[in-house]
Amino acid sequence: MIQLFKVGCNVDGALENLKAVLSSGYVGQGKFCDQFERDVAAMLGHQRLLYLNSCTSSIQLALHLAGAGPGTEVVSTPVTCLATNSSIVANGAKIVWADVDKRTGNLDLNDAARKVTHRTRAIIGVDWGGRLVRFDELRKKVRGVTLIEDAAHAFGSIGANDSRGDMICYSFQAIKLLNTADGGALVTPSAALHERAKLLRWFGLDRTRSDAMRCYQPVSEVGWKFQGNDVLASIGCANLSLVKESLYLHQKNAAWYYDALSLVPYIRLPEPDPASSWWLYTIQVSNPAAFETFMAAQGVMVSPAHARNDLYECFRAFRSTELQGVDEFAGHQVNIPVGWWLTDSERDAVVAAVRLWSAQPEARWEA
Repeated sequence: MIQLFKVGCNVDGALENLKAVLSSGYVGQGKFCDQFERDVAAMLGHQRLLYLNSCTSSIQLALHLAGAGPGTEVVSTPVTCLATNSSIVANGAKIVWADVDKRTGNLDLNDAARKVTHRTRAIIGVDWGGRLVRFDELRKKVRGVTLIEDAAHAFGSIGANDSRGDMICYSFQAIKLLNTADGGALVTPSAALHERAKLLRWFGLDRTRSDAMRCYQPVSEVGWKFQGNDVLASIGCANLSLVKESLYLHQKNAAWYYDALSLVPYIRLPEPDPASSWWLYTIQVSNPAAFETFMAAQGVMVSPAHARNDLYECFRAFRSTELQGVDEFAGHQVNIPVGWWLTDSERDAVVAAVRLWSAQPEARWEA
């Protein structure tokens, strides 16, 4: 089976780092976490970056910093991982669903702006597959609302600072372009928010102080146990050496698919985007479930990756009936393998299978 996702790891480097951590007698948040923060910030061009235990924690912390809580609203997209919107509920805020662009799956900026009220504290946009949300355009449409970028798909995507969210949340979960087995990061727009977030990721306590008993510190704001640890950060430090090549291969494969599949009928391809990381290559077909079954029979794993969140029972209180872009995108999107692990022959096999699907009667639709 040609895999849709695969865990990448610099095994030799990770084992060397792990040996250093495990033999040091200290496995918590330490020097490898600090090194990972510095190296990732430098790689991505961010001034401030905090390493956390997950992207979910990053989103929840960003929402808290934005003032999202009971009695407030957060405008968000249903086209995302469950973690994005679970974080809103965990903070006690109300989800207000915004529509998405039916071709890209990214936030419909006009609809998101229309959904803003005096209770709105944040808007969350997800960089679907690695294609960046145009936060610079959204910023012109709304004022006084924090723009949070869920960049779980977009490590390595290229965008000017003013085109990104006010706060950016990254994922280092196992199958991401850069992984620490599990982890995340939060980028904040100011030094003050960075320092506040640094305290809140560990119960509101300052871990840089050398007090024999840290718990005697005065705590002015309740925080969480969101910090990373050196065991996982040491894996991430080793895996940084793989990122440039992996990103290049994702982008190369995406460009190749566009050329190879652009004339295949009944398949809607994503528009080219040289700035995208192409963590996902999302096509649209008549029936994703039937396509998934067909492709599995050809030895190719495909998947929508995420289900539309607004239909989950846990979000029933926030349901909306007017999300035409979500209906269209979620009803037809599915992802084919695009990752760094693909050989030329596997990539050819994926294309051959897609072409074979397009010849089936059930493939026909107005793509």
